[in-house]
Amino acid sequence: MDGKTYDPLNELTPESFMELMRESKQLPKSSQPPLGKFVELYEKYLAEGYEVLSIHLTEKLSGTVNTASQAALMTTGEVEVVDTNFIARGQAFQVLEAAKMAQSGNHTMAEIKERMEKIRSKTKLYIVVVTLENLIKGGRVGRVQGLLGSLLNIKLIAELKEGQLEETAKVRSNKKILNYLLELVGAEKRKIVALDIEHANGLQMAEAFQTAAKKLLGISSIPIFDADPVVATHAGNGAFAVMYYTE
Repeated sequence: MDGKTYDPLNELTPESFMELMRESKQLPKSSQPPLGKFVELYEKYLAEGYEVLSIHLTEKLSGTVNTASQAALMTTGEVEVVDTNFIARGQAFQVLEAAKMAQSGNHTMAEIKERMEKIRSKTKLYIVVVTLENLIKGGRVGRVQGLLGSLLNIKLIAELKEGQLEETAKVRSNKKILNYLLELVGAEKRKIVALDIEHANGLQMAEAFQTAAKKLLGISSIPIFDADPVVATHAGNGAFAVMYYTE
């Protein structure tokens, strides 16, 4: 940002990043880890006798998984690279299940990947973009559409399908946003196994949905997470997302 490089894990908090982004003249730029870092990490664990399952966000939004695949070809051991087709907690559902199965020691790589694919096929992610400013700056929507959105105070709701964002609705009020999302989760015919929320300085809306969804679905735990800098950069200030998967 503005010529300075930050490590998001050690040098930024969600709050400090949002403040820096708000003051920055241009959108922050992100970079995937270099090829050599992947090779180095893979070789480290292969040398210790492990197989490696390398799990990544959708190729449609980042080239990271392609770099990981190139690195895997440069190693001599068992490295499996997986594109989750999701981001954020939508990706985490697959990661956490894979980790649990791996730690049990009772499953093969093929069984873990098969379970991940099942979760992936039953995962849905909806994101609410309150301001289109960052999407416009990042080239994610046309300028005319963005101008109309700002003039009419329209909020965009999009679904991440097959790794790509697809517009599902435009609404003008927070109440309509909540009603729309609650209707979506309430209409699910299969039981929701896990439902998580992420936000980029949109905690008020996230908490409002959390409270209503708990009552509607009878789910005791619906955690709320801060969006990471990459997601927050493109989603913009005030955005929040709802992610879940079903049986």
